[in-house]
Order: sequence, then structure tokens, then C-alpha cells
Amino acid sequence: YLALFKVKFSRKESQAALERYATGLLTDHPNKNCQTIADSVPGTNEQRLQGLLTTMVWDDTDLSAQRVQVMRRLPSEGDGILVFDDTGFAKHGQHSVGVAPQYSGTLGKVANCQVTVNCHYAERTIGWPVNTRLYLPKTWALDPARRAEAQVPDAIGLQTKAEIALDLLDQANGWGVPHACVTVDADYGDNPDFLNGLEARHEPHVVA
Repeated sequence: YLALFKVKFSRKESQAALERYATGLLTDHPNKNCQTIADSVPGTNEQRLQGLLTTMVWDDTDLSAQRVQVMRRLPSEGDGILVFDDTGFAKHGQHSVGVAPQYSGTLGKVANCQVTVNCHYAERTIGWPVNTRLYLPKTWALDPARRAEAQVPDAIGLQTKAEIALDLLDQANGWGVPHACVTVDADYGDNPDFLNGLEARHEPHVVA
């Protein structure tokens, strides 16, 4: 599967790090990070895996676009939907980008965590991740020193989760992802700005 994407990773060391990192994500280890993956997967080390995520050059948006084109070539029933939701990742420290005490539906409570907004394609025969984006709380988005230390790009500003979801929807449409409608839970379905955004885009939708 990864051979399809080698063109996005021009150097052999980055290709090898990608293969080992993806293999580690598929293990049953309950707490996956560069250190635990390096400890459980042979043929790599924590420094190489960290390098994949921090210093090796690869375009995540371009990679996601190629991955979506793979999905579009799969046999389809032709009645898929786009599902938007967020996912929380519990964290113990304060230095991971976007980490803060915030509500996580995944954890079912307010906790110290990171939150991503996700767009998935789903139909009767296929479930496929389209794209995901990290949510930056105000404590991160409006703190220049913290942003600089963590190397948060200047182009990433303060956005609500609903605004991020609409951006991901625009990206999915730009990539030609066919879908019959959009569906979300009440966190988005109760948001007038999100609903107005769907209507402005003429997107049929079913929301909680």
C-alpha cells in the first residue's frame, strides 16, 4: 500500500521511516508514540521516527490528495456520505501542539488533550479517511511565544471546529470526493454558522 506514495518521499531514509512508523501505528500497543513504536518495531529508532514528523520534508496536503484519489478508484455503490466529527487524544504534558484542558467526546469529559477535526467518507462498502486537522484552542492560537517554540505555521490562525470542518468540506469538494450528503452530530448540528455554511454550499445534510 505504501509503495503508492513513495513518490512523495524522495529520500530512502524518509521512505523507511514512513514504513516503520505506519507499521507501528498498526500494532496493538496501547500508547503509540515515537518512543513506544521504536521499542516495539525492529529496524528503526526514536530519532528516525521523530525526524519523519519534524524535520523530513513532505507535503501532508498533497499526500492526502493522492490518498483520496486511491479511494476514488475503488468500486463504489455511489451513495457515500461525508461524516464530520472530532477526536480527542489524552495528553499528560503541556508542549504538544494544541494540547489544553478541553472537552473531548472521545474521552467523554473535559481533559488535557489534543483535538482533531476529521472528515470521513462512508458508504456500504467503503470507509475512508479524507482529511483531518488539528484544532488550536485560544491558549495556543493567540500565544505568539508558544506558537514560535512549537513551530506552528503563521498561516494557521484561530478557527472554530465548525470553521475547520467547512474548510475540510471545501477541500474534499476540491478533490472531487462524490457524496450524497453531509452528516454530523449535535456538536456541529447545533451550530448555526456551520449549518449556514452547508446551505451556502448547497450541501444536503442530516444533522443531530
